[in-house]
Amino acid sequence: MRIRPRSGAIAAALASIAVLSAFQAGRKPEEELVEIVKAYLSETLSTDWEGIEKLPKIKWAPLPPAALKNCLPDGGCFARQGVATIGGGNVAVIATGARTIVFNIYFRNGAAAWGEAPVAAALKQAAVSAELARCPIRTGAGGTSWYRLKGASLSPGYLSVQPAGAGRPNEGFAVYRTEALPRLQPNQLALYSEKCAEGVERKPVSTVKPHEQLAATITSLLVPAAGPTLYDWKALAGLSDIAWDSAGPKKWSGEANPLMQSGHVTYGGREFSLAAGGTPTQVKAVSFEEVGMHPKGEHMLGVVYEKGIAVQLVRCGPIYTESTNNWYSLTSPKTRPAMVKQSIRYEGNQVQDSYELRLDGTLPARDPRDRNPGVNGC
Repeated sequence: MRIRPRSGAIAAALASIAVLSAFQAGRKPEEELVEIVKAYLSETLSTDWEGIEKLPKIKWAPLPPAALKNCLPDGGCFARQGVATIGGGNVAVIATGARTIVFNIYFRNGAAAWGEAPVAAALKQAAVSAELARCPIRTGAGGTSWYRLKGASLSPGYLSVQPAGAGRPNEGFAVYRTEALPRLQPNQLALYSEKCAEGVERKPVSTVKPHEQLAATITSLLVPAAGPTLYDWKALAGLSDIAWDSAGPKKWSGEANPLMQSGHVTYGGREFSLAAGGTPTQVKAVSFEEVGMHPKGEHMLGVVYEKGIAVQLVRCGPIYTESTNNWYSLTSPKTRPAMVKQSIRYEGNQVQDSYELRLDGTLPARDPRDRNPGVNGC
C-alpha cells in the first residue's frame, strides 16, 4: 500500500530545509560584526594585546604590537593589524593602544556596504542598546555617527559608523571600550552635535576651538587695572566657566601661597585640571594642566595677543628637557601685568600643554639653567 505524507509533515520538512539552508548560508555581515563588538566589550575579556586574540573571526599579526613613530589622535602609540572574515570576505582590522593595553579596534570594509541602519538593527537584535550619542550637524552629509552601547555583562563602550562617500570608497567602523565619548579633533567640533534625538536642533559641539577657549579663559582671569590689586576667592569663582571645588580653598604646604583650590574645565572634549593658589584674601596664581594630549600646531598665546594683550618672552627654561618651559609677560592698558609659563611636552605629532598664570606679575626663583631671550636659542 502506498502511503501519502500528510501536508503538515511536508510543511515541517520544508521548514527544516529552509532553516538548514539559512544556517549554511551564514549570518548577515552586520550580525557578525556585532558579534565581534560584543566580544570586545565583554566584561570578561582581557584587553591586553594577547587578550584580543580571543575575539572571533579575526586573525592578528604576530606579537608584539608595532610601536608607532607618531602617536595617533586617539592616543594610541602602538598598533596591531589583523584580518576579519565577515560576510565571507576579508575586512582590514587595526587595534590601537598603549604598550600593554588596547584602546580601540577599527574595521575598514572594502566590499559591499553593510550600512548604518542594518548594523543598528543587528545591535538591537543582539540585545545591545545603541543610543545615537554624536551625529553630523547636516544629516545625509556622510559624516561619522557614534552610538553609545549598553548591554548585560558589557563594559561601557561606543561604536562609530563612517559611511562610504566622496573620496572615501570604503565604510569604516570603530569600537571603543570607554565611558567617555571619543574626543573629536579641533576642526571637527563645529561639524558634529551631541544633540541627536529626532526633532531636536543639532547644535555643534563647539564653534570655538579648545585653544581659543583656553585663551579666552586666561584673558578673563587677568586682573583689571582699575580696582583691587588681586581677586579674592569669591570673585575668582565668578570669572569663568571653571568648575572649582565647592569646598573652597584649603591649606597646603606652599609658603608664598598657603591656600589652594582645585578645579577642572573641559573645552571641546579637552580636559584640564586646575589649581589656584594664594593667601586668605588674595588669589595670586592659577595653574592649568592638560589631561591627555592633542595635535601640535596650535598657538594659544597668539590668540591671547589677538585679544589685545601684549605677549613678550621674558625667560626660557632649561634645554634638553622633556618639555619647553618658557615665561611670558602679559600686559595691556586695561589689565594689571601678569606672567604666564607655557610648558609644552612633545610626543611625535601630539603635545600636552600646561600653564602657570601669575596674577601678581612675579616670576619664580631663577633656575641656574634658565636662559634669557636671545641666549642659547631662547
